[in-house]
Amino acid sequence: MTVQQEAIRMINNMPDDTVVILVELLKRMMENDRHSGDLQTAGDVRVKSPRIKLGIADGMYSIPDNIDICNEEIAQMFGVYE
Repeated sequence: MTVQQEAIRMINNMPDDTVVILVELLKRMMENDRHSGDLQTAGDVRVKSPRIKLGIADGMYSIPDNIDICNEEIAQMFGVYE
């Protein structure tokens, strides 16, 4: 089995939401490869642009303003107060 055939088999077995994330990641990686020779200036030093950007799920999830709102519930699930 070729690498491409194995990749297709794996993708066919993935849930749709996982495939969406994978496709977005591949698009961004391909875009970064086209610009991999780009240089940025950091002070007096020229540095190569990073190949992979973090944050491939940008906009796909919402983050609440207060992440501590469920602390009590989580503590109870882990038996902190027992």
